[in-house]
Amino acid sequence: MSKVRNAVALVTGAAGGIGAAIADELADRGATVVRSDLRGGAVDLDVTDAQAVEDVVARVVDEHGRIDIAVTAAGVGVAGPVEAIEGDEWHRTVDVNIYGTVHVVRAVYPHLIAQRRGHLLLVASLAGLTPTPLLTAYAMTKYATVGLARSLRLEAARHGVGVSALCPGPVNTPLLDAGGGRIDVRRYLTDVSGPAMEPTRVARAAVRAIEGNRAIAAPGRARLLALGTRMSSRAADHLLTSAMKRELKRNPLAQQ
Repeated sequence: MSKVRNAVALVTGAAGGIGAAIADELADRGATVVRSDLRGGAVDLDVTDAQAVEDVVARVVDEHGRIDIAVTAAGVGVAGPVEAIEGDEWHRTVDVNIYGTVHVVRAVYPHLIAQRRGHLLLVASLAGLTPTPLLTAYAMTKYATVGLARSLRLEAARHGVGVSALCPGPVNTPLLDAGGGRIDVRRYLTDVSGPAMEPTRVARAAVRAIEGNRAIAAPGRARLLALGTRMSSRAADHLLTSAMKRELKRNPLAQQ
């Protein structure tokens, strides 16, 4: 039986990128999708505001009678050497990527427990499975997301609730162009991981993860790169260090 068809799903970060693609894929599979974002979604939602998240989830349950799926796709990136990252950039990255995810989980999870069914799909990244220098602050938040998903998954199974972490490599979205002038994120990540995936392909992997209750979904080359890191961390460190040095050499601003 499909977990998506006729499900009620809340997707954050749904105004563009991976979130929009997942929302479209869920809708195409027969789900009723509530699309939220800071701006541009059907529902305006700042995921860093815990009360606002609670209110939106309560509204979804009131209007539809239940909530079956939550996808935490809202996220921000920050790039450059750690010594160049400003304090407010650290705070913003943690607030959106970690606390934004936690707020959604805390608001939705009790409803899923009460229903004895449902699924949480937490959007992480290959950067949450492998070291990613020059994206250290971002990687930190994605490691936290993977840790949340994998640990909660074991608890949630007692209640019939599934939890997955989505961990794609570079995806062809505006986030790849958000280097802030310090580095060229698109060039750097595709140098390591190959061409960026299209959001539609990532969205299909996300829905398969929900349907199959997969712990980790790392579509395309991300799966091989994550596996390679587990099998030989020394080789992975060498690969990533070489890519980092090439990017720093290409962009003198990153070295200032």
